[in-house]
Parts: sequence; C-alpha cells; structure tokens
Amino acid sequence: MVEGQHRGSFRYATTIAISVVALALVGCGALMLLPQHGETISHLKTPNDLASAFARVQPGETRASQLSSLGFDTTTPNVHVLSYLGLIERYMTGDSRKFDKLDIALQDCIESRDRCTGFVFRPDDQPAVHHGVLATFGLSSANAAEPGAEAIIIVRNGRVAYKAISGLPASAASRLATQTPRPAIAAEPAAYRSVE
Repeated sequence: MVEGQHRGSFRYATTIAISVVALALVGCGALMLLPQHGETISHLKTPNDLASAFARVQPGETRASQLSSLGFDTTTPNVHVLSYLGLIERYMTGDSRKFDKLDIALQDCIESRDRCTGFVFRPDDQPAVHHGVLATFGLSSANAAEPGAEAIIIVRNGRVAYKAISGLPASAASRLATQTPRPAIAAEPAAYRSVE
C-alpha cells in the first residue's frame, strides 16, 4: 500500500514538473513574438539619409557600438558584411600590387585579419547588389545598372578605422562635403574617402 502511494506521488510530481516546463516554454515563445523595446528601424531610407549618417561617423573615434544610434544598423537587410576575404576581394582583386596603394587604415585591417570587419550600407530605396558567379558573366540583374549610393565602414578592434562613400547624387555629395570635417592625425590610423 505504501509502495503504491509513492508511485502515485512520483507520477503526480512528474506531471506537475512537465506542466511547469511546458508552460515556461510557451511563455518564452510568446515573449519572443512581442515587439522588443530596443528594436531599431533603419534610418537610411534615401541617399541623403546615408550621407547625413556618414558625416556623423568619425574614424578613430566612433565605436562600433555607436553605429546603430548613428543610423548604421548592421542587422538591416541592406547591409553586406565584409570579412577578411571580402575586404581582399573588394580592394585587391586581380593585382596584389594594389595593396601598397590602399589607405593605411585598410592595409592595417587586411594585415590584422580577424580583428577587422567591413560593412557596406545602402539606402532602403535601393536593393542590395549581390556579386557572384552570374554577375561575373553578366547574366544577373546586378550588371543591369550602376550600383547606387553606398557607404563602407571598416571596424577594427571595436572602432571605425575607415569610411568611404560613393554613388551619391550631386545634391547629397555637396551637402556631405560641407558637413564632414576631415579627420585630424590620430594615434591610430583613421581614413576618409569620398568617391564621386
């Protein structure tokens, strides 16, 4: 009789434990569906927004953690992340002698390999350009038109080390030229480049 009561109590305790775990999992799942308070919405709607955000980034001073508050959210769909190999493919394709012609900050990033990451940001009104095998042979829509505005931000050791922007319309480019101070010489390499 006592043995039967222990089995019944054990079965009852097991059922309660499984129910509590199941409710906890359902609750966590429901919380994940709720909008997060800290979610950011992309601030880069147009090339003018891209230029304004770009002007606020200061190589050597801006931390990677500040990029999102400046408008450069690395989790948005129009962001392309460049690893070490991506940086080499973008800046040194075809000729290794191009390395000596690169900005000092880019050279340092390529040499540091794993401590450097690049981000290519495009406005939301323009689709991301994907480079691949089809684009190489001219068979994709990537070659149908010139790529539009894009900003490249290279982060090394948690700080922006290099920034470049290209493809801006004339109005945004002239406004950017008046907004962006050239960086002073710093202990760490800092770079700025605007490609028209």
